[in-house]
Amino acid sequence: MVAQKSIHPRRTASDIAQKQTEMLVRELNITDSVLRDTLFHMHLKYATLRNISNTRNEAMQRMIQMQEELKHILTPEQFAAFMNRQVEQHPRIPHHHCHLVVPHHDTTSPLVYGEHDTLPQPPEHRPQDHP
Repeated sequence: MVAQKSIHPRRTASDIAQKQTEMLVRELNITDSVLRDTLFHMHLKYATLRNISNTRNEAMQRMIQMQEELKHILTPEQFAAFMNRQVEQHPRIPHHHCHLVVPHHDTTSPLVYGEHDTLPQPPEHRPQDHP
């Protein structure tokens, strides 16, 4: 049997990451080029994982992991807008983190993630001791 060629070429992980990044940048009005690059690398990582294995359970796990990663990359306002958009676009998909308060976001240093970097842990909120 001869394999049929699709009239739609298979999108590469880079193509998927580019499209997802452009959509997020547009929706959240992101102008920072370092943040755009960070988002692209994050999307590329998850698109690559998707091409390797894409069962429903793995897709849900990737979605949850990506949401956790976005908490550390975006400002609290941007993350809230992203989550609200997700709920609007996909009302049937469970969004485990929609009701959580976004952890403190350190805006003093830009976060740049490469393809294999791990996420930093959010700073702990400790009451300051007063003398």
